[in-house]
Amino acid sequence: MENYSSKNAHNRKILLQLFGELEEDLLDQILETGNTHEVEIGQFLFHQGDKENSLYIVLSGRFRALAEQSDGTFHLLGDIGEGEPIGEYALFMQEPRGASVVAIRKSIVLQLSESEYMEIVAKHPAFSSKLTRFVVNRLKRNVLQQHLESSAKNIALINLQAENDISDYTESIKSQFESLNVNIQVFYPDTLDNMEPKSLFDTLEKHDGLNFLVCSDENLKWSKECIIYADLVIVATDFYADSKLYNIEEHLDLYSQNILNKKIYLLLLHPENGEFPKNTRRWLLNRKLNLHIHYRKNHAPDIRRFSRILANKAIGLVLGGGGAKGFSHIGAVKALNEAGIEIDFLGGTSAGALYGIAMTYSDFDQKKIDYYCHDSAHSKLTSNDYTIPILSIMSGKKMTNYLKGMLGDTYLEDIWVGTYCISTNFSNASIKVHDQGLAWKQVEASIAIPGIFPPVVIDNQLHVDGGVVDNLPIETMYKYPVRHIIAISLTQLKSQNVVFDETPSAFSLVWDKLTNRKKFKLPGITSILINSLTLNSRQKQELSKSGVALYVEMELRGISMMDDRKWKEIIQKGYEQMKETLENMGPEENFWNTPSD
Repeated sequence: MENYSSKNAHNRKILLQLFGELEEDLLDQILETGNTHEVEIGQFLFHQGDKENSLYIVLSGRFRALAEQSDGTFHLLGDIGEGEPIGEYALFMQEPRGASVVAIRKSIVLQLSESEYMEIVAKHPAFSSKLTRFVVNRLKRNVLQQHLESSAKNIALINLQAENDISDYTESIKSQFESLNVNIQVFYPDTLDNMEPKSLFDTLEKHDGLNFLVCSDENLKWSKECIIYADLVIVATDFYADSKLYNIEEHLDLYSQNILNKKIYLLLLHPENGEFPKNTRRWLLNRKLNLHIHYRKNHAPDIRRFSRILANKAIGLVLGGGGAKGFSHIGAVKALNEAGIEIDFLGGTSAGALYGIAMTYSDFDQKKIDYYCHDSAHSKLTSNDYTIPILSIMSGKKMTNYLKGMLGDTYLEDIWVGTYCISTNFSNASIKVHDQGLAWKQVEASIAIPGIFPPVVIDNQLHVDGGVVDNLPIETMYKYPVRHIIAISLTQLKSQNVVFDETPSAFSLVWDKLTNRKKFKLPGITSILINSLTLNSRQKQELSKSGVALYVEMELRGISMMDDRKWKEIIQKGYEQMKETLENMGPEENFWNTPSD
């Protein structure tokens, strides 16, 4: 009886979270009318094209939505977790299922057929409006919200080097979650000695918080159960250990490709005050991973970052291109840091890639960042670099040598904070996302403005400035486990009219400048070239900016895209504008101080 009461309370809580306030008798009727089903791992709830139109509510567990291709393969659409509905469109639209849904771990659903739904609505008409409101709100979700999956509840933890004690790392994570009022319970390999699998499943689902399941190669039966129950698998390893595939990875067949695969994060453990990572890529060669995370022992920012990622509260920063105007990104991030906003993932295009990667490479150390700003500005990277204008006006050698000197043999995957940049693959006319590879080379490709700098060869293909296809790569950030995105644009999207009827002659422009009349306010040839190349990208930016938590469009009129002499002024403008933006946000908008749903 106590077990039934506990389950009933859990189910009522799920319904209240989904639909908001419901009357007690309505709650009772939903639970009494609907049918509860246990779904085994690998079992399909329904298939694409099925005409059955029941509504399902996930009471526990996790499902995966799949689009079936004409060749019989599947395209993964996303995961569906506890407290989410499945199939509400079919209930209303009377259309065949648009996707297949399969359980990726043992799950329980509440099923309401069309007739059962109508029976409930007949007695409680308000339920129809509540469900309709939910469907409308789901349709209104922005692109980020549509991609965002429910956070993991059960996490399988695999320590590759059993002889290495990682309790200091895990205790720090546990303490961090407890400070966020998130309960954690940990299960070890001897758990099944005193508990049946069915009882373990009930214990996991009833717990209102996170469950960590510690795997062991010495108890494969337990470890295989962990993988079945898990929503997420974390493979933890000493960064300096042998990067071979370990027995437990092979025994659990972690990296085989199938539709039931759980997401796998590789947690790279570094000693306290560890040196900057080198050769991270060796860990990524033979493993199919969704993410790798660097974690220094007792390093508070790393502990908080990892906890935010697991709790589905991570913050992504996207930086736009704009030449020397990119110095404003430095000031903006300084203001963000002062407000207590920590960045978990960073991506950028062109200047956003250059200044963004300089910051993540510096691990957001302001002294290092200030040094690179001063050094790059005084190096005059865009001066005295002209060449025979066949491929470009500038040779790009000064910029290349500077990037090599700053970043050396660092690879993007070595950087402490997850970082990417984008370029335009000129050879096949597509966007190229760089999240691995030599950092200086990837940045060089991202800033290769057509006509200004020569194309960059990567993997035998030509790459040019990323701003040609996406000058503010917000959509790329959707692929990372972030809940909030901050986007900073350096290009004005609003229209700017001129005060004359015809374009003035070159002589008129020179005379206007000599007499300081300032009658003609026109962009320079570089700005015209760059802005013309990015017109399509700017339209994309206008569409995608609504999908972010904070969008800031820098006001930098009067600053040339190739003039880095005003670098201090530009940094200050970025700082002041971001600080003003944050101060003007209402309490309900302060997502970094407000617990996420």
